[in-house]
Amino acid sequence: MVGLGLVLVAGVARGGWTVTQTQNGVPSDVTVFRPGHFAVATGEQLFISRDGGISALSGEMAGSFLQGSDCVVGILSDSTLQSVAGCSPDEGKSLFPTANDYTLRAVRLTADGGVGYAAATPFPSGGEFRSSFLPKEGTAQWGLLTMPQPGAVPLAPLAVLPPQPGGVPHALYSVSSTVATLVWYRGATGQTFLAPGSPPVASPLSMALLPGLTPAKPLAFFGNNSALFRGTLEGTSWPFDPVLTGAGSVDALAFDVANGSAAGVGFGLMLAKKDGRVRAYSAEPVSPSSLPGSVWRENTSFPTGITQTGVQMSCWGASYCVAVLNGPVQNILIYQNEKTPDLRIAPDSLDVEEGRTTSLILNPRDGDGDAVRVTFTPRDPNGLLSIQSGPPPAGDNGMTLSLTADSGFCASQQASLDVVASDGLAAHDTTKTVELNVKHTIPPAAPLDVTVNVPGGVFFAGGAAGTLTPVRGASGCEPVRYPWAPAPTRAPKLDVTDRVATLNPVLDKADRCKPVSTVFTYTVRANDGELDSAPRSVPVEFHPWGPPEAPFPNPPMPRFTGESLQPQSLHLCAPNADLPLVKTFWSRLDASPVVAVNAVQAQGAPQPPVGTTPVEGTAVVVDSQGACSDASVTLRAFNQLVVDGHLLVGPESIVDVTVKPRWVPMKNVTPVLTLDPPEERKVRGRLVTPALNCVSSRGITTVVTLESSDASAQVLATQSFPGASGDIALDLPPTCGSATYNVRVRVQEPVAGGATETSESLQSLTRDARDVELGDVDGELVATCEDGARGTLRQTFPAGACTAVNLDWTYVRGPELETPVSAGDSATLSTKDKQLESLVGEFVTVNVAATGEGASAATREHSVRIGARPFVSLERRAETGPGSDSSQVGVSVFLHNDTGCGVSAIRYEEIPSGAEVVLDSVRLNGQPVIATALEGGGFAVEPVPLEGGATAALTYVIRPAFLGEPTFSGTATLRGIVVSRTEAPPPSTSGCGCSGSGSGVTAFGLGALAWMARRRRGVRARS
Repeated sequence: MVGLGLVLVAGVARGGWTVTQTQNGVPSDVTVFRPGHFAVATGEQLFISRDGGISALSGEMAGSFLQGSDCVVGILSDSTLQSVAGCSPDEGKSLFPTANDYTLRAVRLTADGGVGYAAATPFPSGGEFRSSFLPKEGTAQWGLLTMPQPGAVPLAPLAVLPPQPGGVPHALYSVSSTVATLVWYRGATGQTFLAPGSPPVASPLSMALLPGLTPAKPLAFFGNNSALFRGTLEGTSWPFDPVLTGAGSVDALAFDVANGSAAGVGFGLMLAKKDGRVRAYSAEPVSPSSLPGSVWRENTSFPTGITQTGVQMSCWGASYCVAVLNGPVQNILIYQNEKTPDLRIAPDSLDVEEGRTTSLILNPRDGDGDAVRVTFTPRDPNGLLSIQSGPPPAGDNGMTLSLTADSGFCASQQASLDVVASDGLAAHDTTKTVELNVKHTIPPAAPLDVTVNVPGGVFFAGGAAGTLTPVRGASGCEPVRYPWAPAPTRAPKLDVTDRVATLNPVLDKADRCKPVSTVFTYTVRANDGELDSAPRSVPVEFHPWGPPEAPFPNPPMPRFTGESLQPQSLHLCAPNADLPLVKTFWSRLDASPVVAVNAVQAQGAPQPPVGTTPVEGTAVVVDSQGACSDASVTLRAFNQLVVDGHLLVGPESIVDVTVKPRWVPMKNVTPVLTLDPPEERKVRGRLVTPALNCVSSRGITTVVTLESSDASAQVLATQSFPGASGDIALDLPPTCGSATYNVRVRVQEPVAGGATETSESLQSLTRDARDVELGDVDGELVATCEDGARGTLRQTFPAGACTAVNLDWTYVRGPELETPVSAGDSATLSTKDKQLESLVGEFVTVNVAATGEGASAATREHSVRIGARPFVSLERRAETGPGSDSSQVGVSVFLHNDTGCGVSAIRYEEIPSGAEVVLDSVRLNGQPVIATALEGGGFAVEPVPLEGGATAALTYVIRPAFLGEPTFSGTATLRGIVVSRTEAPPPSTSGCGCSGSGSGVTAFGLGALAWMARRRRGVRARS
């Protein structure tokens, strides 16, 4: 190997093409591993280019492949494998047997190096074909293929297709140098295709295999000295037809169908030589359901002046290809698909007039010279367009579209064409939308008439609004709107919608306040969405004066009882001598009996009451009839007059009128407070304010304060509430001694201007001293495994004692404590000792000292015994003895320590009922123990050691009573503290109250009992 580490120098660069060369020899094979990384086999070396740097393997090479992700392996012409820096584990191995000399004519591997096929000539002659698909044979790494064609000749054209989903790899060999004779291998099964006709088709110079419609039927291409052929491999007959002729000899060929899109698949590139010049051709992509390689166009970016014949081409997808030429220099062509198709040549928008046809040429350019497929999708929601596609200008990409618009539509419409250009690489798909403007030209006829619709049939200046509705003209499209010209000077403005104009007759005061009518002429047209008709004139008459105004444009001010309420407004034109008489009518909308309302008419005339029926009057009088709080009444009022025989009623006013009462002044009342004897922490009492009326209506509030009795009058507590009476409760300062305070009451009322009127009283309060006494404590200390004993104790106080004290908790004796943590009347205690056994049952004594302001201190000692949460689980089993011992029952009790802390002094008491215990049978973990009989039956065993998480087994034997079933209970204690958990209910047993005979610990107890019985009788046990 020669490691050169040089930079690949381009000889010629044009468009997407770069021309360079190998260092030594004429190329025979090329393999692209990825973009920028490829290898060229020559008669003297394997030329390797990687991202611009080059290196080489020396020797006559036939091919190469990439093993793993980075190991380049060269295949020598004798089929020996040679890798860069020995990176391949197959270094030095041979694809063909080493016992003979071979010359490789062709070798191809899939891109991942997984499957390969080869053809070689053994010395001195003949042909041999092998594949990695078959197991290796002796020194040959690849197995021998069975060749179905007699006299097959190993030749350079060879195409390989990796395994398709659910299928096998495919290979296509050319085995005749004169006539197109192809052998197709499906895995290791060969099929011969012989070219028919006379003269027969010439032998292939280049070949390619692509995935077909099914994994078993690949698509094959081959080029010879005159044409490019395509066929689907299946059956036995000749499958190929020419797809391109006249381009010369097709010497190098490569395809990609995996990197396209729905817009186009089937990137193809080939080198053809004609008249001594080499040209490149690009395949126009096709739809995914069509066969690729049907249309080819000369690549316009291919360098000119290339004369050396193409040998082979290899591509990585549709983005990077390398072709090698038959010559010692300038023999490498690198193609990079860098440029996307350019649709800028297509217009952004296009006008199509109704009834006419317009042409649109879609012929995108590609900067790399690739053939481009163009597709389009029309968006014509109204179906106005007919589109026909035709060929593009001669030799160009794309197509020519003829777009025809229908006639007789009534509005210009928008349509569009979504155009997609593809060069076979999905990432290069280019889109453009051409907006289509479909235009309409014939205007509608002018409106025939205008219909007027207004209350009363005529317009009054300042009166009700009406509508003007144009009537459609006699011809043209249906109008979609009727535009109106701006109103004449001084004329009311129109509020226009598509079909109706609303006329609000608002005139200036000069045109309104006169005794004669005013006429204005308006202009309207018809519009069908785009085009206007001729104008039509519309004269409109406006009668004078118009309706009156609302009586109350603003809310009225509050009125006191007996006051009158007049309308704030009558008519815009008042006062005016020509104005007809304006009358006001009143009615009420509520039925409240609190306020009476009467109408004011002529001077000295009766004042009729105002109810739900309108009553005419120049004013109304309101009376709250002695109510002590604000009252309200809701009135409805409107004005009316008669003009030119038409009754005009103005807008109504609905107003809430507030009627104010007479209140007792705050300065005339005094609050009265009655106090209860003070409690330890509160003083309570009741407040009343005699003679004060309408309290809830006046916003009155009360503030009661507890103050020091000295000159500072410091506020110690405050209570506020609405009103002027109620219960009070004030917090007293925390003290045990006697004290004197003042209780101040302020009854307050807000008045106008943000001021406050106040009535105040002051009363003295004395509290007696209380002694400091301590009661018992509540709470417990509980020991747990590894956490020691802890708990919270609360100090209680006897009735009548002072509780406003500070408590100090101190340790006296017993297990030593951490510093107590106190809060209020409670303290949290915890032991320094964390051992479970040393704490349970012990007493802890603490001293509590209480001090309070104004009283003597008190202390008290409390002794609290340390308890424990149950941590011993009990399980019991009873079994009947076998044979002669069936009258005896063996009982097993299992004591399990649920914690991780061991204990050694458990006392266990077992109390069976309805049975007699055989004390000599008691065993602890299989060892005899001394059981202490308990008064009333049962026995106790002590001590019972239990390590953390361990289980102790206690067994004994009972003699059940003749009648009834025995029952059992047991308790485990530690220094008198119960530490066993509540037992689970016993399992269902037989009539004897036991679980049946069996083996195990209880059987052992029964056996021990039987042994003792025989020993007492002098009988020796037998094994």
